[in-house]
Amino acid sequence: MEQKIYSQAVAKSCAGKYQEAIQDFSRVIEINPNFAEAYYRRGLANFDLGNREEAITDYTQALAINSNYINAYLGRGIARLIVGNISGTITDANQIITIDDKYAPAYKLLGNAYGKQGNQPDAIASFKRGAELYLEQKDAVNCRQCLDHIKKLQKIVSTSVKTDSNIQWEKGDSKNFLNKILRKFEQGDRQGVIADLNWALKVDASDSEAYCCRGIIRYKQGDNLGAISDFNQALKFNNQDVLAYQNRGILRSKIGDLKGAKADFDAALNIEPNNSLIYVTRGNAYRDIGGYQEAMKDYEQALKINPNEARAFYNRAILYSRLEEIKKAIDDYQNAAQLFGDTEDWKNYQNTLDNLNKIQTSVLSKNQNLNEDTKYKQLKQQLLRMVGGHWEMAERLIAKVEEKYPGRDRIWYLEKVISDWQQQQDS
Repeated sequence: MEQKIYSQAVAKSCAGKYQEAIQDFSRVIEINPNFAEAYYRRGLANFDLGNREEAITDYTQALAINSNYINAYLGRGIARLIVGNISGTITDANQIITIDDKYAPAYKLLGNAYGKQGNQPDAIASFKRGAELYLEQKDAVNCRQCLDHIKKLQKIVSTSVKTDSNIQWEKGDSKNFLNKILRKFEQGDRQGVIADLNWALKVDASDSEAYCCRGIIRYKQGDNLGAISDFNQALKFNNQDVLAYQNRGILRSKIGDLKGAKADFDAALNIEPNNSLIYVTRGNAYRDIGGYQEAMKDYEQALKINPNEARAFYNRAILYSRLEEIKKAIDDYQNAAQLFGDTEDWKNYQNTLDNLNKIQTSVLSKNQNLNEDTKYKQLKQQLLRMVGGHWEMAERLIAKVEEKYPGRDRIWYLEKVISDWQQQQDS
């Protein structure tokens, strides 16, 4: 009986006959006071009729019966938000996340609550998480709504009094998004990353960050023209995107568009004149086309801005080695290795050690060759004196020894000839 009445009540509620539905749900509850879904459904009907407090009471009763009833928490959280109980909404949203931390509507609700409080950073973070989850679920409508909320909140941040913490938070959030995508790419999920970014761009065709991220990935895949196209789009929608300028500059320098590359690096530095990495990047471009003097100035400027910029030491070491200033190159590699180690950047740390080992091995080999040349010349002069300055005679003696003892080095042969000659003279 109760199930039949309950089904009728649900049908009436779906048809918009809320008052009749509420009467039927009440009859079901009289028959079975522990029917949590009946309380929840009556709460929905009361909410749609504008009876917010009655709805909250019904949701609370449902939760008293089933403390893990996610839909009841969500319904109560929405109703509390409307009546102005923001802290209650935040409590309900967080309770849902405790039960299921991948339930996207909870993050959307939490974002709205924090937004009402004026807490923009936490609101943006909640909407970001909601957008990510909706994106995974291919729910374009709700993902789009979360992204729209983020943009509105970011405008509020940019037009209000900007504290350093707000600015740092926005930049850090952007970098976290980018790093997350790139880590996923480096771990091998290349097609999945591209699919996610393509979907993000379907949801928001003006998402400059997604274009920039896809451009970096295309660059890593060797699709230079596709990468440049993405950086162009990123800058079309955000002409202050330093990463897009910087990476487009790198690509332009690689394909020979030196004028365009310089323009991009200059644009990036106009936006962030104290960004040491941009100077390093521009220095690398100069270095690779033989502009060693300009490259050196950029590396030195990077180190002036940030004396602990490991990449500046590393790339200046490469330049010094090309200039054959080996001692300076070794010093820079050693500084870079220490700084990479301090930040636990083990990949670049190992690359630096490999380069350092190569250059040190080269120096040892060169010194060894110099020592061998000096010794050979000294032995040659000694033998020449022994044979009265007749080098033809010395060559014949050496040839006999080489024939008798093949495969030895040139110094051994000289030493053998000198030793045999001395023994003959002493006998």
